[in-house]
Amino acid sequence: MSDASRFIVWSFCLLALLLCVQVQSYEVPKAKIEVFYPKGFEVSIPHEEGITLFAFHGKLNEEMEGLEAGTWARDIVKMKNGRWTFRDRLAVLKPGDTLYYWTYVIYNGLGYREDDGTFVVDAYSGNGTVAVTTPRSPVTPDSTTPWSWPSDPDIDIRTGCDQPKTQLNGGPSRCVGQLVFVDEFNAAKLDTSKWLAERRFSGSPDYEFNVYVDDTPNTLRLHNGHVVLSTTSTKRQFHKNLDAKLDLGSGCTGAANTPSDCVRDGRQRNDRLPPMVTAQFSTRQSFSFKYGRVDVRAKMPRAEWLTPQLWLQPKNQEYGDDYQSGQIRIAYTRPANGKIDLYTGALLNAEEPLRSAKVCHKVGGNDSSDDWSDSFHNYTLEWTPRELKWLVDGKEICRQGSESGAFSETTVNGMRLPNSQKLEEGTGLAPFDQEFYITFGLAVGGFNEYFYDTLKPWHEREPRAMTDFWKHQKPMLDQWLDDAHLSIDYVKVYAL
Repeated sequence: MSDASRFIVWSFCLLALLLCVQVQSYEVPKAKIEVFYPKGFEVSIPHEEGITLFAFHGKLNEEMEGLEAGTWARDIVKMKNGRWTFRDRLAVLKPGDTLYYWTYVIYNGLGYREDDGTFVVDAYSGNGTVAVTTPRSPVTPDSTTPWSWPSDPDIDIRTGCDQPKTQLNGGPSRCVGQLVFVDEFNAAKLDTSKWLAERRFSGSPDYEFNVYVDDTPNTLRLHNGHVVLSTTSTKRQFHKNLDAKLDLGSGCTGAANTPSDCVRDGRQRNDRLPPMVTAQFSTRQSFSFKYGRVDVRAKMPRAEWLTPQLWLQPKNQEYGDDYQSGQIRIAYTRPANGKIDLYTGALLNAEEPLRSAKVCHKVGGNDSSDDWSDSFHNYTLEWTPRELKWLVDGKEICRQGSESGAFSETTVNGMRLPNSQKLEEGTGLAPFDQEFYITFGLAVGGFNEYFYDTLKPWHEREPRAMTDFWKHQKPMLDQWLDDAHLSIDYVKVYAL
């Protein structure tokens, strides 16, 4: 063998040795396991550059047979808060139980395992005591220190739960009580993987007096763990008079083949441009569901002629347009006689008197318990195949459902729903037997919404309604805007 050949062989051997040393130098981090009282546990490893996947496989009180999938088998593909974490919110682990497991990590494109893991439950976490694998006497959890799950719905639960009625994005959910969607708005910006912020002119059926925009902190911002929706004038936002042309550009989210959603020319319209700018965002491109419990913690605006939108909207218009396919209003408010009245309910039609046939009304008060703009309150919807139920701060305030007659039978003053026959093709809960998505927003004025309010500064359906509204509000604009904020602390959706 020539010297050159020996050098080449030696070089390849050295390279192979270096690669081998590099590959073998990585060890899967030891999993941290925490068990919570009265139920739930989590398994996590710290993040380091190069990790792209963490998998957990485990069984309770039964040894794993090699690399079997196990009772729990989950690939985690997203790191949060510096850790890769598997969570099961419903499993009950007791002191003395043994968790057998193996973990798998993809690091720099290669796979590595931690095999033959065992963990003996010795204490509960969440009260400052971390469970360890060395057996000791069981520790009784501190019942005065409740624990709640972190905001991560990415779990796969296979045992120990009842089959839910909830359907998610066209497929089944896993377990009754499972948290299937959550946002606590702790980031600096809206999570675009969950939410689509609207950028469009308002239109049918309510023709609100505002443009929805997505790019200004004047109307949408995240602050101190809340998302805050506000309104400002079109002139301040776009530096245009109301008799100008306004094109919302390529980012417009309006409906296809509906140019008026994206471009308006105030020079060619009787009522010019909408005078106000607000915000609206939804999960219509990412998350929809049928049946479940929705919890929203929010503080309502105090200003007149504003409608806070805590809605569920139909994913598809199965039963018709303009609310004929339903709209579920988790909550909205109206100032009345110096107080703030609360409304909840289901819409089946855009126009009165059918519009408010299934809406419930709770008169406001001066106490913080029923002053909806003074502090945050919990607004809950429980949606089952048989009924819709609304609660505020845990107290039921409204119930609508098929037990008292199908929605298709709704009649007001002898007037029936125009799509009643179509609704009869569905269940007794139709149109609320389809998937809906979450919408949050703030609307100004409009038609239909204030139909019965005879003191409003515009006339219903008048061509110059927006102009009349603006003439009334403009002199008091700054004072009015001070009270024109909707704040949302969180939204959570659970399977039922």
